[in-house]
Amino acid sequence: MSIKAPIPNGINSQLFPVLLERIQPVEGSPLRILDLGPASAATVTFFSQYHCSLHFADLPLAGLNPVVEAQDENEVDTALAEARLVDHFRSLLDLPDNNRFDILLFWDYLNHLNDAAVRAFSKVIQPHFHPASRGHGFAVLNRNAQLYHQSYGVLANNLLMVNAVNKACPLAYPHSQSGLNNLLAGLEVNRSVLRTDGRLEVLMRTHQHT
Repeated sequence: MSIKAPIPNGINSQLFPVLLERIQPVEGSPLRILDLGPASAATVTFFSQYHCSLHFADLPLAGLNPVVEAQDENEVDTALAEARLVDHFRSLLDLPDNNRFDILLFWDYLNHLNDAAVRAFSKVIQPHFHPASRGHGFAVLNRNAQLYHQSYGVLANNLLMVNAVNKACPLAYPHSQSGLNNLLAGLEVNRSVLRTDGRLEVLMRTHQHT
C-alpha cells in the first residue's frame, strides 16, 4: 500500500519499501516486528495487512541510560560496566528468550545511547534476530546537528508519520552510519538516505546475511 497525498507530519520514505520487499519471515511463523517506541495506531493498522506479531517495547527515555555511580577512571572495570549495561537493557526490553524478529524498528533510540551503551544494547537484541532479519532507524550525517527525539508510526510502505516531537529530549549521542557499524553486534548499516532535517534514514541487515 502506497500513499501519495500530503499527510500532516508525514515523512516520505525511500527505504521502508525496500525493507518490506526483503523481509523473509522464519518459515511457518508470522511476521514478527520489534518496535522500540510506544504503540502506534498507524503502525498497528498498517501491519494488520500481514499475518504478523507486533511487539512495542515503549522504551522510556528517562530510564534508557542507567544511573552510574561516579568512579575514578583508573578504577573502572570495563567488563563489569558492560555486564551491568547488558543486564539493564535486558531488563528494560524484557523479551521472551525464544522470540526472534524479522523487523527491528530502532527509530531514534540508538542516538540516545553512548558508544558503550550501543554495544551493550545490540548484544541484548542480537539473540532475537535471525540471518534474514532487517533493521530500520535513523542516524545522523553531522553529529553536531541539534535534533530532538521523535515518535514514529507507519502509515504506508513509503510513508512514515511523526506522532510527536519531544523537545525536552535532544539526541544526546547522535551516531553516524560508520559509527553504528563499528558498534552494533551482528548488524550492519547497508543503506542510507539523507533527510532534510539532517537525519540519515538507515537500513540494517545481519552480518550472517548472504
